[in-house]
Amino acid sequence: MPFLKDCWYVAAWSEEIEAGKPCHQQIIGEHVVLFRGDDGNVIALNDTCPHRFAPLHMGKIIGNQIECPYHGLRFEKSGQCAFNPFDADFKSSMASVPAYPVVERDKIIWIWLGNSERADEGLIPDYGWINNEDEYTFTRFLQMRQPINYELVLDNLMDLSHGQFLHPTTLGNEAMASGTTKNRASERTVHSDRLNPNGAAPTLFVIGGGAKEGEKVDFWNDMRWDAPSIYFLQVGVTPAGEPRENGVLIQSAHLITPLDEENLVYRYVIARNFAMGDEDVTRGMEQVIEQAFTREDEPILSQVQKRMAGRDFWELKPVILKTDQAAIMVRRALDKLKRDEARRELPAQLVN
Repeated sequence: MPFLKDCWYVAAWSEEIEAGKPCHQQIIGEHVVLFRGDDGNVIALNDTCPHRFAPLHMGKIIGNQIECPYHGLRFEKSGQCAFNPFDADFKSSMASVPAYPVVERDKIIWIWLGNSERADEGLIPDYGWINNEDEYTFTRFLQMRQPINYELVLDNLMDLSHGQFLHPTTLGNEAMASGTTKNRASERTVHSDRLNPNGAAPTLFVIGGGAKEGEKVDFWNDMRWDAPSIYFLQVGVTPAGEPRENGVLIQSAHLITPLDEENLVYRYVIARNFAMGDEDVTRGMEQVIEQAFTREDEPILSQVQKRMAGRDFWELKPVILKTDQAAIMVRRALDKLKRDEARRELPAQLVN
């Protein structure tokens, strides 16, 4: 199983779903159309008309229905065909598309592509801080498409020790190799808290005046993974030897949505508690982060994917370093969730 299905993926930022405009997304190989109904709530359907397989997102929204652009069949939020312009009495159980549970929360659209009876909203991670504009200044709600298998990005985010070598002038510093990490895990969550003491302040903090260039700081990176591919990261600096409350912090959401086995969409938003309201600082931070993600992370991960040549991670017998512990915990947790899901889908006689 390349993907977990009984889980919440990020389908879009809220602002991507505009009234009156269908929005197409590909998620774990499925084509989905998202649109807002008359009440403003988001509806999510499979994007392929069952008649002649036209993409529904190329059609138009009529009330709480979407009209196929090819022959005018209309589908309601349940996925059932509600109108056939050629036959007013037309009814067919075959004339329907899958409808998906969808939740809009914290400016994020969450979608469940698995068994809808298992769609537990309690499994959606809490990103309520995204609404707190009194305590933080935010970047734009950003995204990028990357030609990378999502599990390689999970590895990359869960082990930030690479920052000293891959991001020396953007996100990291020279103290990362000597940092210490504390990891802990539950069934669907892994935490990795890293402290990098007594190093130069990273560029991301210097450009906003959160720290001075060359100043010695204690730099922390606290990362939380939520299944299947959702990350919350808080990083901060404080003058070397001083408690965290004397420093400044940046926290961020990193929302990874696999398109298929070789491509993903990476959505992210960054919040800070210093240089509040300074748009020049915000744009400067966006540029630094864009450089780190697209010109530092992406090239190396793309080459890793090519060298793996479609082979399984464990098949390649990777050398495991001490700093890999949290990433391995994520891989094992995700693999177990996939196995458990596959087992649930087996006929009862095979399970027993």
